[in-house]
Amino acid sequence: MKSFKLQSLLDYRKRLSDQAHQAVVVAMEHKNAVAEARRQAEKERQRLCLELESAKAGNFRMEEVLLYQQCICAKQDQLRRLEEKQARAEAAVAEKQQKLVKARQKKRILEKLRQNRIDAEEKNQARQERLMTDEVAILGFGGGK
Repeated sequence: MKSFKLQSLLDYRKRLSDQAHQAVVVAMEHKNAVAEARRQAEKERQRLCLELESAKAGNFRMEEVLLYQQCICAKQDQLRRLEEKQARAEAAVAEKQQKLVKARQKKRILEKLRQNRIDAEEKNQARQERLMTDEVAILGFGGGK
C-alpha cells in the first residue's frame, strides 16, 4: 500500500491541535486564577466594610475611620481592575477555544482524506486481486483442454 503523501501535514495539524488545546488549558487556568483573586478581594472588601461599621459604632477616632474608608476605596479599585482582567481572560479563553475548534476541524479533514485514500487503495487492490484471480481462472480453464 502506498504511504499517505500528506502524512507530514497531518502530523503538523495534530501538533497544532495539541498546541491549541494546551493554550486553552493555560488560558482557563489563568481565568480561574483571576476569578479566585477577585473572590479574595471581594471577601477582603466585605471584611473591611464590617470592620468600618463596627468602628463607627465603637469609640474609634476619625483618622481610623478615614483609614478604613481609604482601604475600602482601594479594594474597590482593585476589584474593578480584576473584573476587567477577568473579562479579558474570558475573551482570551473564548478566542483560544475558537482556534482549537478550527485546528481540530482541519485535522479531521486531513484524517478523512487519509482514510478515503486508504479505502480507495484497498478497493483498487481488491479489484486487482479479482482481476488476477479471474485471469488465472480463465487461463486455467482454457489451458486444461
